[in-house]
Amino acid sequence: MFVRKKRNASGSLSVQVIQKVRGKYKVVKTIGGATTRHKVEELVNLAQQEIKKLSQQQELFESETDATVDKVFAALQNASIRTVGPEIIFGKIFDYIGFGSINEPMFRHLVISRIAFPLSKLKTVDYLYRYQGKSLDIDAVYRFLDKLNGRLKSEVEQIAFAHTKKVLAGNISVVFYD
Repeated sequence: MFVRKKRNASGSLSVQVIQKVRGKYKVVKTIGGATTRHKVEELVNLAQQEIKKLSQQQELFESETDATVDKVFAALQNASIRTVGPEIIFGKIFDYIGFGSINEPMFRHLVISRIAFPLSKLKTVDYLYRYQGKSLDIDAVYRFLDKLNGRLKSEVEQIAFAHTKKVLAGNISVVFYD
């Protein structure tokens, strides 16, 4: 027995369990039809489970944990996945430098996302929504940037200068060249 995906006249794919009997292919069971790739993959997995059930052949190393893991991963979708790497790495650096003292959550999100993915402001908002689950309005980002330039700029500069001075053991020198 094997799984066959056959395109219908409507454009959807039907997933069927097929068996070869006396040189001819016979449809044992039609699992279902779908138009999206994700749904077709689900139906193929169901068809493979149906083949195992119909063949009544026991697996050599079957365990309950494998079935549980398969069940959990079958329920996962792209919306369930969240990117945490940039927040872990750049978040620690952000706090170590001292920018965590600025009590503006949007500042942290914008800084980390712009370091990890240097894109336009619109794409940054899209990134934050898609991968961090933070829903921001692009107008709110522009208002915050005005606030950053007006009120928070000197505080950010002081924090960056203090950290640089600490890292360089209090000896800051500037070289100009042309």
